[in-house]
Amino acid sequence: MKQENFETTIEYKVYFGLFDQLTHKQEIRTADALEMVSEYIANHFSGATVYSGYGVYRHEDGSTVKEPSLIVELLDVKFDDVVNMINEIKYGLNQESVLISEVEIKYQFA
Repeated sequence: MKQENFETTIEYKVYFGLFDQLTHKQEIRTADALEMVSEYIANHFSGATVYSGYGVYRHEDGSTVKEPSLIVELLDVKFDDVVNMINEIKYGLNQESVLISEVEIKYQFA
């Protein structure tokens, strides 16, 4: 492995909360949501990393939400394809919104 062998690409991270936007509680089990996301990725991307997390945020009214979440990391993909994934999964999980981040990274396989 050599430092000059690193390639540069964009990494997208997408954070999907698992609380339903209408009931404000988890309606889809984490394992089922993970299967939904994994199936979408298998059919639309060459790969990704998906893992469970726990999101915490505060609403403007001061109330705090703590919810199970799924995080999807994608490399070397088109932004429009990520947006399509977000829209499809957001609908399937009945989410009002999700968080996406974009970072330029360097990587190589070792």
